[in-house]
Amino acid sequence: MPGCFKKTLFALASLVSFVSFILIVVAMGTPKWMTGKILCKTGADLVNATDPELVKFIGEIYYGLFRGGKIRQCGLGGRRSQFTSGFLVLAVTSFMAAVKLHHLTERIASFRENVFQFVVLEERFEDSFWLCVASATAHAVNLLLVAISEIHFPKIKTKTEEANVTAEDIMY
Repeated sequence: MPGCFKKTLFALASLVSFVSFILIVVAMGTPKWMTGKILCKTGADLVNATDPELVKFIGEIYYGLFRGGKIRQCGLGGRRSQFTSGFLVLAVTSFMAAVKLHHLTERIASFRENVFQFVVLEERFEDSFWLCVASATAHAVNLLLVAISEIHFPKIKTKTEEANVTAEDIMY
């Protein structure tokens, strides 16, 4: 029968697992994991825009695991578009590395754009991403709690057959 210390650690580990599950459910339900500001470089270059005029060419982009959207500002007012994204694999593996190393926001902003080229001015991780980081941390704490409890799981014993060697076996 486990002692009070082990029972407490397992109860705490169960609570941490439940909190981690809730964090993942909440994070997956929100559409914004990454937000940013995008510059319509083609439009700004065409009119040779300077600082005060550049505001007309700065749009917004956001995306999450399943969907996203952007507001294109190419000098003629904002044009809203939405897209479906399948970043479930990226979220599971390494969302942050994919965003930074592969310039994911810039690639999404310029996706299916024939005329305009967009440049990312600013990008930031939103609360949903940090909820997933918190959930991963909760899993790490859970593993640590189980390791601290020092539970000795039963070892699997295999039966070894005893060798019955007789003199007749040796002769032949």
